[in-house]
Amino acid sequence: MQRYFIYSGVFVVLVLLQIFLINNISLSAYCNPLIYIAFIIVLPLDMRPVWVLLLSALLGLTIDLATGMAGLNVVATTAVGFMRMTIASVACGRSLSFDDTLPSLRRFTAKNLIIYVSAMIVVHSLIYFFLESLSLMHILHTLLRVVLSDVVAVVIVWYIVKLIIERIIKN
Repeated sequence: MQRYFIYSGVFVVLVLLQIFLINNISLSAYCNPLIYIAFIIVLPLDMRPVWVLLLSALLGLTIDLATGMAGLNVVATTAVGFMRMTIASVACGRSLSFDDTLPSLRRFTAKNLIIYVSAMIVVHSLIYFFLESLSLMHILHTLLRVVLSDVVAVVIVWYIVKLIIERIIKN
C-alpha cells in the first residue's frame, strides 16, 4: 500500500516538474526535454499491462490538459506504455525475469539501464515530435529536435530514475 502512495507522489512531482519547470526553461527552439516519461520507466516490470496502459494514458492526459495540447502526450505515452516490456526485454536481453520487479541497477547493468531509459525516451519523443509536426516535409528539423531533446532528457531522466528507484522506492 505504501508503494501506491510513493508512485502517486512520483506521478505528481514529475508532472509538476514538466509543467512548471522544464516547459518554462527556454534552452532552445530545438530542445524540449520530456522528462515525465520517467514515471512509466520506473513502474514495476510485473505490473499488469492494462494498468500500465491506463497509467500511461492518464499521465499523457494530465500533461495534455495542463499544457493545452491536443492529445499528443496521450498518444505518445500510451504507445510507450504498450511497448515498455518489449523495450525492457531488448535492453535486458534474455535474462529478464520477475525476481525483482523494479528496473534497477540490480536487475539491469548500468549499460542495460541506460539503453532501457534511452530507448523509452527516443520512442516517446519520436512519436511526440512527428505527431506535433504532422509532416515529413520538415523531417530534418524534427529529427534535430528529437536528438537534442533526447540528449538532455536522457541525462535528466537517468538521474531521476536512479533517485526514485535507489533512494525512494527501495527504502
